[in-house]
Amino acid sequence: MDHIKGHFEAVSDVLAQTADGLSDYVGLTKQKIYQLLDEVEPFVNKVKDVGVDDILRDFRELRLTPITASFAITAVTSFIIISRHLTSEKNSKKKPNNKKASKKKKKLTEAQKINRDIQQILDFVEDEYVPKMDEYLENYSSLSREDIEYKYRYFEEMLLKELMKLDGIDIAGNEVLRDNRRKVIKFIQDHQKRLDAFKKEVKLDL
Repeated sequence: MDHIKGHFEAVSDVLAQTADGLSDYVGLTKQKIYQLLDEVEPFVNKVKDVGVDDILRDFRELRLTPITASFAITAVTSFIIISRHLTSEKNSKKKPNNKKASKKKKKLTEAQKINRDIQQILDFVEDEYVPKMDEYLENYSSLSREDIEYKYRYFEEMLLKELMKLDGIDIAGNEVLRDNRRKVIKFIQDHQKRLDAFKKEVKLDL
């Protein structure tokens, strides 16, 4: 029991010392605040008496006064903050574009490259030769015999050229690529048959 009582008395002494120290600290803080207010008050009163024209004149004449210095520091600080904000926004907007660019630059596999080459040949024949052949076969009667023969040879050679390109593509044993290439070959051969049928119809002696 005496041990507990002694412990409480020790705690009471510590609290008393702490309360005294806290009281001294509060008093010292108040004293510093009043002193700071006394020092700042003349400057505040001076700012009240200064007009906008006076401030602008000081800036134009490059006078360094407490007011112009405060404005300059504030302006520089604001400029830095705004610049950083704009830069961060610009970078954040660019990030999605960079992601899109990285997606576009994704490398194709070897099979995808081969399939792309096959598809390009098909697209080229469909867009470049088929429409012209259709027009030729439908309107040949308005052409001279010489032009009929010339255009026939032209289409025959161009279709053969695209077939040779297909034959030169190495499909590396890929059955899907083999099937795709076979379909494009058949497509071109069908148009070759159209030319052959036309040759017999108009009795071209070539």
